[in-house]
Amino acid sequence: MDAGLATVLAAAVATFGAIIITFIQLKGFRQENRDDHAVVQKRLDNLIDMVGKQGARMTSHLDWHLDKKPAEDPKK
Repeated sequence: MDAGLATVLAAAVATFGAIIITFIQLKGFRQENRDDHAVVQKRLDNLIDMVGKQGARMTSHLDWHLDKKPAEDPKK
């Protein structure tokens, strides 16, 4: 086998191997990406719940300010 053919064959084998490894890694990246998205979605759901609770507390507090009777001024 001459050097030119050996070089072409080595390049073809390396390219084929690189393509196979790329496909294997992409499958792993997709699963990792799905897992990461699930974690982020759960944290966003928790954040939405916390904001909703704080909003309800704020509304209740503002309603209390609107409904309470003004205190009498002790200086009068």
